[in-house]
Amino acid sequence: MQLWTEYEGRKVEGTYTLGRLLRSEGRNGFFATADTTGNAAVIRLTEAHFDEDELLKRWRQVADMHEANLIGIERFGQTDFDGVAITYALMEADDANLEDVLRERPLTLSETTQVARSVHAALSALHASGLVHEHIEPANVLAVGETVKLRSDCVRECIADTEFNTPEGCAELRRKDVHNFGMLLLECLTLEKRYNPGLNLPDVFRRMIPHMLDGTWTLEQIGQLLSPPATAPVPSTGPGATLSSPTTTARSQPEPARSKPGKSRPEQATLPLDMPRATGKPVTDPALRYRREVADKSSIFNLRPWILGGIAAVIICVIVIWHSVSAKPAQRAQTQAPAQLTPAASIPAPQPVPAPIAQPKTAAAIPAAAVESHAPGWYVIAWTYNHQPQAQAKADRINTHNGGFHAEVFSPHGGAPYLVSLGGPMSESEAKELQQRARRSGLPRDTYIRNYR
Repeated sequence: MQLWTEYEGRKVEGTYTLGRLLRSEGRNGFFATADTTGNAAVIRLTEAHFDEDELLKRWRQVADMHEANLIGIERFGQTDFDGVAITYALMEADDANLEDVLRERPLTLSETTQVARSVHAALSALHASGLVHEHIEPANVLAVGETVKLRSDCVRECIADTEFNTPEGCAELRRKDVHNFGMLLLECLTLEKRYNPGLNLPDVFRRMIPHMLDGTWTLEQIGQLLSPPATAPVPSTGPGATLSSPTTTARSQPEPARSKPGKSRPEQATLPLDMPRATGKPVTDPALRYRREVADKSSIFNLRPWILGGIAAVIICVIVIWHSVSAKPAQRAQTQAPAQLTPAASIPAPQPVPAPIAQPKTAAAIPAAAVESHAPGWYVIAWTYNHQPQAQAKADRINTHNGGFHAEVFSPHGGAPYLVSLGGPMSESEAKELQQRARRSGLPRDTYIRNYR
């Protein structure tokens, strides 16, 4: 099979032109494209490994769900490139992802609540349809316009009807989804990836996250704690955020922003992903509404315009008078005395110029020799990256948490792509056995084997 970048510019089914390669994951490539109406979209291509029917079944289930907090799958099917069987899924394009935000800062309480409600809705819909996610992490929490959505092309079916999907096994996979959901919320609030009972968490999440991590709470219990009455007093704090007006108030309120006709939006507001619009829930609690109206009436921004104008004029006059008075002594001193040289003793000693800070090397600056050379044989490939540092970080992470797999990085062509393999070269039968063990251990379901000679 060719490198994914070599497919750029080609068409799928004669309709969808493959634009720039956005990322690659194992035997999957994700490309920018456009749908039949010209709207931006993302298309996933997957090299078929005799699991085409299973993939298409999953994507059909997601498409039929029409869940507002799942990335929509618009079309899917099969094709081939140069004799290589390919399955594809056309998905709506996202605007940003949570991982990028968390590189800069943690989320606020209201922002985390919005993420929690959105992911909860998506995960509840998946589990109710006999699907599990298995990849709940910041990189897979996306923003599409004003909506927070969970990636949907990576789900898989888990119905207790086979030796691999026993009732206990499916229940454990659902508990693992809830556990990963809890870790996601912990990272949103603290940027921590390990739970410490001493962490200072907001009350709602302090009560909820420990039970999500130990598997004692279900999604239904989590949903009860995330219901609007528990978190309605928390408005969005993003710039330009607005609060929906109550249905009945003592004074008129501005009409809340509405979505475009024909497109329904869920109630959750956006992530702070350089998209300032955010909405909260209508405030229906009379006591809370009264406190809010009293606060509004006491605000300086509710004073009459002529009072504000008078205050502004007084402030301007004071500044002008102070500036003119303070400037006169300086002008007289300049006209009465010649300029004097500053004594040498008062000249500060020159400060040493700090040495330039070494900049971290980019992926392009790292020599190919940093990648281990590989011996011929069958390899179990779990991830594919365009940059060697990213691949090495993933291999180190696997070895930390799953030391028995001996993950390493190598490049078949001396450059990108960089493959994260498990166990090094081996025979075909050994590779198949390791592939199945990796999948059962929670590594990607699309982990594949290949003979590199």
